[in-house]
Amino acid sequence: MHRVKIDDNLIRTDLLLEKNPKIKEVERKEYKDIKVVTSKSNNNLYTTIFFNDITDTTSYYNLEKVLVEELSKYIKLKKDDRFLVVGLGNAKSTPDSLGPLTIDKVLPTKYLFDLGDVEEGYSNVSIYKPDVIGNTGIESITIIKSIIKEINPTKVIIIDSLKASNIDRLTKTIQITNSGINPGSGINNNRGEISKKTINREVIAIGIPTVVDIKSLIKDNSNECFIVTPTNIDFVIERLSMLISNSVNINLHKNYNRQIN
Repeated sequence: MHRVKIDDNLIRTDLLLEKNPKIKEVERKEYKDIKVVTSKSNNNLYTTIFFNDITDTTSYYNLEKVLVEELSKYIKLKKDDRFLVVGLGNAKSTPDSLGPLTIDKVLPTKYLFDLGDVEEGYSNVSIYKPDVIGNTGIESITIIKSIIKEINPTKVIIIDSLKASNIDRLTKTIQITNSGINPGSGINNNRGEISKKTINREVIAIGIPTVVDIKSLIKDNSNECFIVTPTNIDFVIERLSMLISNSVNINLHKNYNRQIN
């Protein structure tokens, strides 16, 4: 649990449907106990997937099927695509480790393409986990821009932990968007925006809320809040990282043999 100074007027959430509950929906559908809502804001698309549980095998596979399908609509795989997949966050802090843990399971293939030794059915993929500025002194956007200059990907996939204002959405909501991402915005710790506007590449951001602040729950007027997370966060984060990595790998590599969870 992290104690954070925060102004009462700056309580934030990273979920579009919490920021603007009246946002216009483009599509709404359900699959078993999973609900998928796609919305549009400022010409950007947001797909929010609501689910109840992934601790059992059946629920996990049902959710993976939905995520693979929804993610494919954003990735729109083309033959000559080159991907950079980035996992934001701090691997040493469990609620913030979703990005790094996911990246550890994403299949990189750029080196095989460089060697001319790649089988049919695989995309050109590079991966990176830049860590947090507190550990490196360097903003993620700075590192990502440098990598883009060197390897010239056509699309960038960003994976990060998010903040919610509703405790019921913790680790039970997935947000996909082509709008980009502002690392740390949920706890008023804005870093450089990673979007098509800033890196001149298509950006697909995948996020799952892993924390909520007590201020959002009890409407506290003080200048302090506590960031809280579920008690089973270690187990759930591992499952969610497997979920996202499998969904990314399946979309990018047609011949990928999915990892068993």
